Amino acid sequence: MKQALLIVDHGSRRAGSYELLREVAALMRERLGISIVHYAHMELGEPTIQQGFDACIADGAEEVIVHPYFLSPGHHVTTGIPALVTQAASRHPGVACRITKPLGVHPKIGEVILERMTESHNDNPISAVPLETEVARDGVHPHGHLRDSEAPFRFCPRCGTALAPRRIKPDGPKLQACPGCSFVYYPNPKVAAGTIFTLDGGIVLVQRAISPAYGKWVFPGGFVDRGERAEAAAIRETLEEVNLHVEIDRLLNVYSYEDSVAVIIAYAAHVVGGELQAKDEALDVKIFSPSSIPWDDLAFRSAHDAIKEYLAQYC
Repeated sequence: MKQALLIVDHGSRRAGSYELLREVAALMRERLGISIVHYAHMELGEPTIQQGFDACIADGAEEVIVHPYFLSPGHHVTTGIPALVTQAASRHPGVACRITKPLGVHPKIGEVILERMTESHNDNPISAVPLETEVARDGVHPHGHLRDSEAPFRFCPRCGTALAPRRIKPDGPKLQACPGCSFVYYPNPKVAAGTIFTLDGGIVLVQRAISPAYGKWVFPGGFVDRGERAEAAAIRETLEEVNLHVEIDRLLNVYSYEDSVAVIIAYAAHVVGGELQAKDEALDVKIFSPSSIPWDDLAFRSAHDAIKEYLAQYC
């Protein structure tokens, strides 16, 4: 039986993000001797799983083995990919098909990590990306989407000189600055946008499948891409997370906190289409009546504040 390998990842809107999977497919084909290897993305890009499956059949495959290029057997691996593969296979009756386990915990993963530890020439010596956190203090949920790293930059990305704290403005904070050139690291805020709306008499909340605040509840939303309108980001994130098309009614409020670098823009919205479903980065999605909001299990301070404000104005 002529076998084909179809490697599937999540997919991304970021330019150039597909090169990695293309290289993995080429590695399997050229170095490991598998004659039919294709790749596909579960969502957010092409080739889709259907297109990848069709390509395997076009190359003469009698059995398609699908490998989820994921670390853990989460919602995408156990539900999303099997559903899409079943749909793709239905167009090719008589062709065998099976889905492997994801990468998971495997001894060779440890070997790869050890190998990476010995490769210092490609290491990134900085920690410029702020860290996420989900700390609760005195019963109040901090916003927690992102927080300044303890050591954002250690060395100047221009000249390599060690950075040192320096006050740029007399009344401003100390910033990491280069004593050898003009570089200054400014920890700019991250902007996120989301929607709050009612469906069947309740508010739709998402149970987070990622850290921080894994397993906690929040209204649909996410970070605004560079060059993207905040309203468009809120609509996009809602569709990606709960499979609903919404239209913005009005700006509810903007939430920012002294201990967080995230700025959250919350919009009041209404549903115009779609079917409620837990999708991207969601363990579950539920409709909560105003009296059943899980206040103690909300992910972030902004979620608590925005939902409280929405209820006061709309419910």
